[in-house]
Amino acid sequence: MPKDLSHSPQELATLMELVRLKASHSFAEVSSSRLSAGLGISQQASSQRLIGLEKSGFIERVHSGRGLSVRLTEVGLLALRSHYDDLKGLFEERRNEREYEFRGKVFTGLGEGSYYVSLRGYSSHFLDAFEFKPFPGTLNLRLAGPMMVEQRRRLGYLTGIEIPGFHDRKRTYGPVKCFRAHVGGRYPGAVLAIERTHYDDTVLEVISPLNLRKVLKLKDGDECSVTAFLQ
Repeated sequence: MPKDLSHSPQELATLMELVRLKASHSFAEVSSSRLSAGLGISQQASSQRLIGLEKSGFIERVHSGRGLSVRLTEVGLLALRSHYDDLKGLFEERRNEREYEFRGKVFTGLGEGSYYVSLRGYSSHFLDAFEFKPFPGTLNLRLAGPMMVEQRRRLGYLTGIEIPGFHDRKRTYGPVKCFRAHVGGRYPGAVLAIERTHYDDTVLEVISPLNLRKVLKLKDGDECSVTAFLQ
């Protein structure tokens, strides 16, 4: 039995789905249709994955009635355990972090930030949460490089300060997650981690009680730094 625990993302996803189908420690009947439905792939592709996992020593397959029963081998279980330990280590590391440093270039946005932060249903809660009323507009930064983009993506999974949503006569506005921040090394602000926005994770949106463009003498294309506090 091979001891190599290296695996592809596809193999890992298949092993996890087999665990959901109760094939972790004992043989379970696993049809290609059921497996393909769980993985979102074709039945032919799911069958090929099982064949590949068996060749790699991650699973065992035996004939059972009209179909096949599958069980993860010790190597397969160790591969999942290794992946779990890696993830656990990453998340434990994240818990010990106190802040994220961002850098990016200023650009003119679509104007939606000015509209949303000015809404009374949000602005009063910003005042309660951060003890300031936001300047009507956001400072938009195009982040510098993949590490910054990855940090912005992670904000979506971390616990921040939630500004509750509200409903007016026209529509419902969802909650907004924020993180306390310093802009330019000294000015108070907050980073917005909005789930529904026109921007992707390459953009950081920042609010402040100040007109940051004016205070920091920023124009489009200038670089600015922001420190977001996670705890």
